[in-house]
Amino acid sequence: MAAAVAQLLLFVGVVVSSFCLHGARGTTNMDDLDFIPELTQRQAFDSDDFIFKFKKTADLTPFGNLRPMFVDFNPALATLPGDGASQNLVTVGPCAINQPHNHPRATQISHLTEGELFFGFAEENGGRSFVGGNATKGQTVIVPQGVIHFAQNLGCKEAQFIASFPHRDPGTQTTASTFFKLPLSVIRATTGLTNQEIKKIQLSVAANPNPSLDKECAKRCGIKY
Repeated sequence: MAAAVAQLLLFVGVVVSSFCLHGARGTTNMDDLDFIPELTQRQAFDSDDFIFKFKKTADLTPFGNLRPMFVDFNPALATLPGDGASQNLVTVGPCAINQPHNHPRATQISHLTEGELFFGFAEENGGRSFVGGNATKGQTVIVPQGVIHFAQNLGCKEAQFIASFPHRDPGTQTTASTFFKLPLSVIRATTGLTNQEIKKIQLSVAANPNPSLDKECAKRCGIKY
């Protein structure tokens, strides 16, 4: 009896290991690094990943860029215990903004390495409608998990900050572009706008990728766009 139980447990272990390694569809999806066994994770990166250089850019416009170190950019993060950790190096040009967005899975701690930025966020329903202020080089800003927040450069010089997260994949959901991808009936009922007005805004939002420019500020700073 004991031998039969041992054989059964061994069989179950082999099946589970095979499923984890090959996935439900028969192949390993390297995008699902959180679910790959540790030995496979170790084979997915080399020693260079432990000294990350922020070479890859997720968002790039003439007005700034975002260079993340999330698990999909650095497989080494998949080996960290618990929820892991990640970072994002953000450059915000003069009069530009890292548009309102939220991170559904992590709190953000941002340390300014250059310039000055206006940070702010809105709390959940029933909370304060807005919390914000200016932060300068050497200061750190705390943004609670899940809240809509932004970083805006109201000056005429470039600013930069590094955002740290207690999660290997904090997720990013940009507020305007996400909302205006919803069905017309939903946007119409929420905003009171007509279909024609909504479509005009949709085109404007799509043509204004992140980071984007505040044109009134740009005029003040003499920036051509």
